[in-house]
This record gives sequence, structure tokens and C-alpha cells, in this order.
Amino acid sequence: MKRKRLVFMVILLVFTNVTLLFLPYIEAEAASKKYGLIIANEKGKYTFYDLNEAEGKAGLETVGNGNVMVPLWRMTKLMPGLTYKYDSKTKEATVTNKSNGKKIVFKKDSTYFNYYSSKSSKPEKKKMVYKMYLSQKSSSVMVHMSALRWVMNSAKGCKYYKIEDMKKGGYDTSIYSGLLVYNPYQEVTGLAKATEVNNISKTVRVTIPEGYAVSQVFELLVSKGVCASTKSLYDALYNYDFSYYPLVKAIPENEFRCFLLEGYLYPDTYEFYRLSKGQDVIGKFLRNGESKITEDMRLKAESLGYTMDEILTIASLIEKEAGNSKTMADISSVIHNRLSKGMKLQLDASIYYVERYIKPNIDGDINRYNSYYNTYKTGALPSGPICNPGIKAINAALNPAQTEYLYFYSDENGEYHFSKEYVNPKANASNENVTK
Repeated sequence: MKRKRLVFMVILLVFTNVTLLFLPYIEAEAASKKYGLIIANEKGKYTFYDLNEAEGKAGLETVGNGNVMVPLWRMTKLMPGLTYKYDSKTKEATVTNKSNGKKIVFKKDSTYFNYYSSKSSKPEKKKMVYKMYLSQKSSSVMVHMSALRWVMNSAKGCKYYKIEDMKKGGYDTSIYSGLLVYNPYQEVTGLAKATEVNNISKTVRVTIPEGYAVSQVFELLVSKGVCASTKSLYDALYNYDFSYYPLVKAIPENEFRCFLLEGYLYPDTYEFYRLSKGQDVIGKFLRNGESKITEDMRLKAESLGYTMDEILTIASLIEKEAGNSKTMADISSVIHNRLSKGMKLQLDASIYYVERYIKPNIDGDINRYNSYYNTYKTGALPSGPICNPGIKAINAALNPAQTEYLYFYSDENGEYHFSKEYVNPKANASNENVTK
């Protein structure tokens, strides 16, 4: 099973007329995180930059308790209204705004800097939470991300946006854990949509892995910037009429089925427009699935005595139970054989599905689907697929190995063992997964 990556949020404390620069605090593992950067021009049009660069090049760094540091020289190059100068003798770095005359002077290894509010003003001593330093990777002068606000036209000309804001804007949060936004000309009042930012493609490629459940697919789509929220996808799933697709129209009515289209979001690589409508995204999955399920497959399902929906349900069980594609046909034979004998399937994957992918994503009585998906309780197939199976699992469901197997288990080495008679796996190996 895939584990969800734990993403730590970053909080920006808004600063006004204070002399201490507050830092966005990033929890442990900050050094491994990547941050996007967008900068506005005079017309307010933003451009995206990735400064998470390789060794030897000036890029973003995180230090201390997760302070985001920016390469001063490179940042000023991206903002034409600013000039940069470094004195190697005094170890001082100076940034000046050519239009308003504001100036800041940083000194190596000091948490203090001098701020000049105009060309004729006297310096004011300001304090940063973290010192200015020279990067060991690139030798670039590094200052905290918020320091440049002092030379901008507005003191609120830079802002940090966290994961949830990025998702709403259609940004890729599977790569970037935060977004630094700079506008040298005016206050940053909101995050521009990714579709309105230069250097960000208006389309995004997403690969849906075999075996992902609906909730996993939706979370992946949002993290890639395809949709603004999982809510928009669930709204489409529940409320949009997809019955003009033959596969969907053939799904039998079942009040005990949780997600109607579980099993129908065909795993593949897709290209979507950023911030797409939920129904458009789901429609693309369904069109692809329709093209992959051939007439021969439908006829084969019928010859086995199953509907295509039941075959997809069997395929989903195979997908989640199989350690690899080599075991799929044998697992399929166990399922078919047990069904033909009226035996409960007793597959652990059905329990995991209820606990991990149904209960956290529904309201009301979260236990109401237990008896209909848990194959230790139901005497037949679950009420519907437990994931979105790939073509190998679908083919295995349609073409089970010709065996008399009724039982299987996987040992501590991941090896699968099949038998006609029940074998106590504890007598042979650690019981990872067993059908009794």
C-alpha cells in the first residue's frame, strides 16, 4: 500500500511596523523541502521560478528551525528595480531600490542590518531572527526571505503561501511545500492562480497508479494542481450524471455501494488543464476506461456469468491482494473458485478499504458500509470495487488460472502459497495475508 506523504505546514507571521523580522517556521525535515517562487513585474504579472538548484548554484536554502533563505544577488537579478552590491573587504551586501531610494545594508554573520528609508535618510538599525551568511554551496549572500520587503514600495510586498493556498490556486504541491511571492511595486493581496502565472504550464501530466482508490486519486489530482479541492471532485462524483457512458449506465443500483465510480477511474497517464472542473476530469477517466474495456471482454465476462461491474470488483480485489502480476491469475482462481462454492472470500484488502478509504471520506454513520464491503462478513462480492484496477488485474479477473485453489497466503518474504486445503500459515511462515 502507498503511504501518504506527511506534509508539514508553514506559518507566516504577518509583520507591520516592527523592527524584528519574523520567520515562517517549518517543522523538521525542512532542508529536504522545495519552495516555489513567483515575482511580479510593473504590470502586476507574475512569473514562476524554481531556485531549488544543484550544488554550486545559488538557490533557496533552509537553516536553523526551518528559516527560508534566499540568494540575494540572484533575487535582485529577478527584480530589475533593485540593484545589488557586495563589498568583499567589509563583507557588506547592499540592495537599493532605484525608484524609491530605499536601501538595506547587510553584514556577514550579523543579525542586524541598516535600513535607509530614502536616499537622504539616516540609517535605522533593524534586527533579523537569522543572520546573513555566505552559502557553503554557492558562496552567495543569503538572507531571510522577508528581508527584501524593506526596499519594496510596500512593506507587504512579500508573502509566504502554504500548501492549502497553493492547492486552491492550482499549484503543484506534490513537488513544492510552499510558495514565496514578491511584488516590488505594491502589496501582495492574494495568490495569483497558477494558470495566470508565466513559466507554469497550463496543463499538467498525472499518472494514476494501478490500485489507487477514489480518495487517493482525488488527493493526487489536487496535489498536482488539476483541481482546486477534493470537494469539487466529490461533488461531481455524487451529483453529476455520467450515465451516458455505457460502463456507468450498466452499474446496477445498489444503496450499499459507497462510491459509484470506484473501479472506473482507469489507471493511466493523463494530461489535464490546471483547475479543471471535477466532471471534466472524471469524464476523461471514463472515456479512457470505455476505450480499454473491449466488446470481447464484455462477452467473456458474460460467459463467466458475471457483469462487467462484477469483473471490475474481482479485478480490484486481485489488484490489492497480489504482490505482483505473476500471482494475479492464481489469486483470481481462488476468488472464482470460492464464489462458485458459495464461500466467503475473506480477503484482508476489503477490510483495509473500508477503514482507510471509506470511513475517513464519508459523513454520518461511518460504519454503515462495513457489512457490504468486508468480505469476512458478506457472503459474496463486495458492493463494488475497492480500488481502480489496471489492465493486468482486469485480464486476470477474466482469465483465472485453471486450478482448484481455495486458499492462499503470503509469507514474510513476500512469497505467495496456494492450496486446495487450508494450511495454517503460522506453522510455515509469518502470516502476512491469508484467505481461510
